[in-house]
Amino acid sequence: MGAQALEAMEQIMMDLDIEEAASCHDEGEKRTKAQPVELFPLNDYDKVILHLSGGVDSMGCLFWLKKEGLDFSKLEIWHQAVDGRGEDYYEFWDWPVTEAYCEAVAEYFGVPIYYQWRQGGLYGELMRENRLAGDVFYEEEGNVIRLETKRGKPSTRKRFPAQSADLMKRWCSASAKSDPARRALNNNPRYTGSELKPKKILFVTGERRSEGGNRCNYLKAEKHASTTRKRIVHHFRPVIDCSKAEMFELHREFGIIPHPVYYLGYGRVSCMGCVFFTDHQWKALQYIAKERVERFARTEKAIDFTIDVKLTVLEKAAKGAMEKVLPLDDPMLPRWIEMALSRTFTTEDLITKEWIMPIGASRGCDGGPQ
Repeated sequence: MGAQALEAMEQIMMDLDIEEAASCHDEGEKRTKAQPVELFPLNDYDKVILHLSGGVDSMGCLFWLKKEGLDFSKLEIWHQAVDGRGEDYYEFWDWPVTEAYCEAVAEYFGVPIYYQWRQGGLYGELMRENRLAGDVFYEEEGNVIRLETKRGKPSTRKRFPAQSADLMKRWCSASAKSDPARRALNNNPRYTGSELKPKKILFVTGERRSEGGNRCNYLKAEKHASTTRKRIVHHFRPVIDCSKAEMFELHREFGIIPHPVYYLGYGRVSCMGCVFFTDHQWKALQYIAKERVERFARTEKAIDFTIDVKLTVLEKAAKGAMEKVLPLDDPMLPRWIEMALSRTFTTEDLITKEWIMPIGASRGCDGGPQ
């Protein structure tokens, strides 16, 4: 096989969507054995892509890059919109303020922010019936680029992600986050150089080993699957050996308030209706946003499948005690709720001289991966 044909085949395999290659069983991110790499000097990369969820770990990566002297003209923020964007948007899973929070961070640090998403968001994938997985979209210079899903067999989802560390079963992470990001990276010509001068890209995410599960075994630096002859991609996890407390201390150092959800007593910025939520967290959410919980309850009935393996969301909420989550004696609680449910968040909201440690900083990891 000639060099051009070999590279074409390689690119096809890189661009093949994981879910397109699967049939009707649970699809997810298929991790091959990680290949450790030695990183280039930080400013030798052509582009540094930071995946920002708004949670303290990905924010910690941003602070780390700043402290290490990265030329921020090389940096761009990526955010995977779990509820879709534009005509595809349906508010279901995410906290309303999350995107606005990430945009305020990008504006404050003077870096661009780009979105990637699955058609119809996680809700569209949840309700998939006898069709292929939704197309993937990404933003580029004010334009929306569509990557069609062409391969695979039509199948039906109609079930919530499993409460499992196995990404083959907890399909939400791959479907809404890792797959759209990977396909955007593979298909955007801006990240492709030449064989003589391949683009060097640093792909930064905020996993920490102390969160447990599969993250304990992740490498700090590894070769990313999007690497080709014309693109060198290193996946870097700069805070993997840090503690949660260190992430909050970085926020204090920079005078930036963490995502408002931490002030509501949640220990993670996961989805607003995460499958890992405890009874107490569902009860707290019912107090904060009753209609959102009812939306989940209606969906459970519509697909005849519950988020929890044993209980409906309403049954879980009925068992919970919201005071186990919400700081009911905090006079600022109404303000934190207002901020978490708002779709606006400015740089003025982001910066504070009187930094307050959120109660969520002392909470565990209930609520699933962020």
